Amino acid sequence: MDMPVTLYGMEGQRLALRTAGVFSGAKLMLNGQPVAKQKGGIYQLRTSTGAPLDVKFKGRFLDPVPNLVISGRTIQIAPALAWYQYAWLSLPILLVFTGGAIGGFCGGVAAMTSGRVFRSNLNDGTKYALTGLVSLAAFITYFVVVGALTMAMGKK
Repeated sequence: MDMPVTLYGMEGQRLALRTAGVFSGAKLMLNGQPVAKQKGGIYQLRTSTGAPLDVKFKGRFLDPVPNLVISGRTIQIAPALAWYQYAWLSLPILLVFTGGAIGGFCGGVAAMTSGRVFRSNLNDGTKYALTGLVSLAAFITYFVVVGALTMAMGKK
């Protein structure tokens, strides 16, 4: 999903933030094309007058929409998720404490997926129902994988 970004000096250009995908991080798009990331995670842009403008992403825990840092100033593209949304989407991370690495993987994937669902255009009820199903799927997946490994290790 592309979110339009309005920056002083970039008038007449279409600047957008493409949210993180399943296997890729967030990207900065200029006039429909991705901007190349430089060393240090900096995206270099040119203003309408030709002046350089350095943009850096500042990630937010489990949120696919980062803030932008420009000249030391943080610009918020979208409001932060509410505390109760973070609490809800973090529930599968509890698998880390009981399930070790396998539980952590299942819980982490579910939490990241839930963060993307909360940033979608669905209505609130649908978001909570869908993220609840994602969490349930993480717990079921964990128990199936652990059960299969336990059975496989028991057979010699």
